[in-house]
Amino acid sequence: MSGALADVRVIEFAQVVAVPVGGALLAGLGAEVIKVEPLAGDASRLVRPTGSKGQGRLFIVHNRGKKSVGLDLTHERAREVIEPLVASADVVTTGFKRADLPRYGLTYGELSAIKPDLVYVESTPYGPAGPMADLGGYDPVAMGLSGVAFQAASELRGAPKTMVPAFADFGTGFLTALGVVAALRHRDLTGEGQKVETSLLATAMVYSSQSSNWIERLDNDRADRLAVQLAAAQTEGAPFAEQQALWWRSFRPDNHANATFRYYRCVDGFISVACLSPGLVARFHRALEVSDPRHRDGWDPRAPGADEELIDWVTSIESTFAKQPCEFWLRHLTEHGVPCGRVNTSEQAVDDPQVVANGYLSDFDQPGLGPMRSYDSPVRLSGSPTPPLGPAPAVGADTGDLLADLGLGAEHVADLRLAGVIA
Repeated sequence: MSGALADVRVIEFAQVVAVPVGGALLAGLGAEVIKVEPLAGDASRLVRPTGSKGQGRLFIVHNRGKKSVGLDLTHERAREVIEPLVASADVVTTGFKRADLPRYGLTYGELSAIKPDLVYVESTPYGPAGPMADLGGYDPVAMGLSGVAFQAASELRGAPKTMVPAFADFGTGFLTALGVVAALRHRDLTGEGQKVETSLLATAMVYSSQSSNWIERLDNDRADRLAVQLAAAQTEGAPFAEQQALWWRSFRPDNHANATFRYYRCVDGFISVACLSPGLVARFHRALEVSDPRHRDGWDPRAPGADEELIDWVTSIESTFAKQPCEFWLRHLTEHGVPCGRVNTSEQAVDDPQVVANGYLSDFDQPGLGPMRSYDSPVRLSGSPTPPLGPAPAVGADTGDLLADLGLGAEHVADLRLAGVIA
């Protein structure tokens, strides 16, 4: 093994996306990540099936480079496997409802008694306290609770549409890996292990921070007015898009006049422009040969017709973009120093020259499927580089070898297998 975390062993008691993404990031930095999964396999093995049993796309892309131990955590003899695994570990990550941890014997107290300097991650849906602390949950629930879905989701049949990708899941994976590295640094300095807490809701609240921060003298009255407007809209059965528009008019009254930080339709696709600073906004105006009415001396946003003038101004810019192909505008805007890019489909993104030039995806052979391409470690260290991640494991592919390395004899392992404890 190579990489900054080459001497670190991580035992991952988690399924699906959030914590496994964190494990994949740690593996990408050189850690040995051992995934403990049910005998039938992680539930994500069934998501986006490939025709090869147990090799759903979701599982493969977030479990590359890991080892797999198949273990029935509910079996009365599961402790015979859990204890030697934990004793050998530097890090244990968990992704369960809080109430399930004592049921499986996976609480921080129980595992730190086995390995006192253990770095232990408890990642839950909604955090360790509050009325939902013991409930199970997934990304859409956290995104809904945080306010992000109301702000950013599109509409499907009058209601918010589930957001893809699973932002809270991915972000929680990133923060889990960050927490692990910070706790390992603490252990390096003090010799002490500790518990690291992450949750889908905590992550989602970070995403909502641009709008959920609160200044009492500015926001109380605005929130009260919005609550009245939303209550009326809900009483009238207004679809989600109309209610969302009320929120946007409250949060950003001039959002309809945003011309410099958005996407545009061109003849053959879409492009993005991203100008926030005054200097970049000026470059955009020069490139398009336009001037913002709000920059005119004496502009009064409350004057009759002011909103209509702004809407007409933005509409004219949209019409200008729609007359030329993407490549024309990308070249023209770049020449004027305007940050911009093509809006790719995921299929186009894998072959985008910028993605390819930086090696942000890597090719590998997945047993039973053949050549594949997926993301590799997004973090690169110049002094401790790591090779591309290998394929994802089959269920229990490493159970026997790992248990033998931990001192369990061949007869003991065979007996555990026969008893249905391991796969």
